[in-house]
Amino acid sequence: MFLLRKYVIKPWLVLSFLATTLFATQTLAKPYSTLSPAVADAPEVVEFFSFYCGPCYLFTREYPVIDEIKRVLPAGGILTRYHVSAMGKLGHELSEAWAVASVMGVADNVEQPLFLLAKGKGKLNTSQDIMAVMSASGISPEEYESARNSILVQAFIARQEAMAGAFDVRGTPSIYVNGKYLIDNGAVAANTSKDYATAYAGLVSELLKH
Repeated sequence: MFLLRKYVIKPWLVLSFLATTLFATQTLAKPYSTLSPAVADAPEVVEFFSFYCGPCYLFTREYPVIDEIKRVLPAGGILTRYHVSAMGKLGHELSEAWAVASVMGVADNVEQPLFLLAKGKGKLNTSQDIMAVMSASGISPEEYESARNSILVQAFIARQEAMAGAFDVRGTPSIYVNGKYLIDNGAVAANTSKDYATAYAGLVSELLKH
């Protein structure tokens, strides 16, 4: 099992000491690291996240980095998002739920409710709490179990775990590009949350060319 630690990213705490432009940051210290060797057969752009991770929630809502990355992807480009199982007592169950939702095409519907469930103290205690969110999104317990045991979902889960291991993911959110670049979340320069998302997506777009 790989070790996870949270990147604590708060809008004006972290961004306040960053350089004034993305290009200045790249000159002084690259806002990404290069993996050696690169991960073979990796998604073009992949995010590893956890519903237990506060900064991951910020990346989807308050910044929002994820939407900006999707916006700048080239035609046909895909942002693959994998949930890590090693964080939180129901990490494995949440990873299964994410796989089911992704394969069934309802990931956007369950993402925020699952984040809010995991963030609320005392609200996420058993797998039944997760099932309640899935049911509210239109997936009955019977449909969920059928999907969970399907070949497609089992393949998604297997690849989700395999990629987390291949990248040796140690923190969330972690975003990798072309199997060889890991973005340093704290080194992306910006003065506001909106600028941070724009700069982050711009960096992803640039790294896709290499």
